[in-house]
Amino acid sequence: MCEHCTERSGKCMSESPMNSNSSQSVISANPLLPFRDRESDGIRSARFTSRSGRAHRASRFLTHMTQSHSHRTQSSSTALSTTQKAEQQASEQQTADQTTDHSATATSSPSTESVHEKTHEFVSDPSNPHFYVHDHYGQPHFNYKARQSHLLHSHDLAVRSRQLLKRLNSQGWWSAIWGVIRSHLFLSILIAGSVITSFFNTPRWSYVDWHIIAIIFELMIVIAAFERYGVLNWVSMRILARCKTEKGLSISMCMLALILAMFATNDVTILTIIPLVLLMKKHSKTPLYLQMTLVTICANLGSCLTPFGNPHNLYIYTHFHLSDLEFMRYSVPLFVTSLVLIFISLAFVKKTPITIDRNDIPHLVQPRRVIPFAILAAVVFVNLRVNDWRMDLTCAIIAALTAYVFDPRLIFHINWNLILTLFFIFIMIGNIAHMQVLQSGLNALVHTPMATYLSGLLLSQIISNVPITVLLSQFTASPAALFFGVDIGGLGSPIASLANLITISLFNKQYPNEKKAFLKVFLGVNFAALIFMGTLFGVLQAVKIL
Repeated sequence: MCEHCTERSGKCMSESPMNSNSSQSVISANPLLPFRDRESDGIRSARFTSRSGRAHRASRFLTHMTQSHSHRTQSSSTALSTTQKAEQQASEQQTADQTTDHSATATSSPSTESVHEKTHEFVSDPSNPHFYVHDHYGQPHFNYKARQSHLLHSHDLAVRSRQLLKRLNSQGWWSAIWGVIRSHLFLSILIAGSVITSFFNTPRWSYVDWHIIAIIFELMIVIAAFERYGVLNWVSMRILARCKTEKGLSISMCMLALILAMFATNDVTILTIIPLVLLMKKHSKTPLYLQMTLVTICANLGSCLTPFGNPHNLYIYTHFHLSDLEFMRYSVPLFVTSLVLIFISLAFVKKTPITIDRNDIPHLVQPRRVIPFAILAAVVFVNLRVNDWRMDLTCAIIAALTAYVFDPRLIFHINWNLILTLFFIFIMIGNIAHMQVLQSGLNALVHTPMATYLSGLLLSQIISNVPITVLLSQFTASPAALFFGVDIGGLGSPIASLANLITISLFNKQYPNEKKAFLKVFLGVNFAALIFMGTLFGVLQAVKIL
């Protein structure tokens, strides 16, 4: 690559009058400089975002890459034999022909998105949090997709759609569909259950609690923004980096999971902290199976303290119209007991020294863009207190407009899986609750507070606690028994809570050879906690202390 040329500029700086007259212009055009220095006062040039400019830069970039490759090979070809020279020249010719084809495509069709897609795929990675990446020659490049991903591109959906169709055609439609079903197994079961139960009862829109859907939608936008800009990872790693031993690290991770689960839901807590635990596993001599299990338990039990800590608590809070004081009267004893249980378990962790690399601490991505979403969190809190469809619609529109104005691509990072899961839970449970054949049996499951508690505790092990909460709430008048039953019922089996499934899937994906050993520890500790907590609060329910 020419030393005077920039990566994304359409001109060679040695031929431009800016090179001799104004060094400041060269600096402002250099894409490797920080964003605020390259584009002062937030003004973007029209060419930087135009389609023709992208296509022109694509052809120039590929040409420069080929010339740079040719210069390197020519300087080293003097020491090669005649046969090696011939083979290398043939390879250069093939590379030049491919580059000419790409350049001709970009020149003949400036608005072709394929050139934009292929070019940025080489030098950019949207999943890479760093703004500068390096190619196979070690040259730095501006990570366009990571830095400019907040900008709205008109054909971004078209590019993603073509990528999806290309993957479907390459894998085969049935294979791709089966892969989607396997990756979203719980949601697929709910969709199938909703369809099957609809043959026995006509579903109605009134089955869906739109207040819960609106709050979850707004909350997912806020959490997605915090995750996208690295706030959660940055805060977590800054805390964990101060730990010097495995015991201190375990205590910090568990406390962090307890606090984060109160506000960011238990599944988001798992998606934030478990990858960090897996990162620490590389620096530790112990497998950290117990630590990952305790973090999952902390996420499940820590989320019980607040109504928006998990979906089933939010549903109980709104369905039974509980006051804040009444909800805290249920949640505080469970939280304090969980805290004592966690500290007893952490006593078995050894004080093994551990060092954390400072390079593992991520950087905040555009921290100023977090401010509007922090304000949006206050809107979510207001909507939580007011159960009115007009307020739900207004807050949902405000959340959608905030995402559209400040980060349009945030729509691709929202946890749509959780929103769709809740929607189909409401449909399926609504159908089941209105079947005359099942109503007598369901009434028998909740005829007393103790029966409600045991039903929520045991059925959560087979069906998961969120749908059981929605189902039993239609027939019981004991919110306290249902609260304790489904919250403690999140412990135990892998399907008792969505957080359990996420932890197991994350570990199995990274360490498939250790999944049996991890599952043994995970299930043993979870069922031990389930038996202890279930027995304790069952006795407290029987003597009517709670």
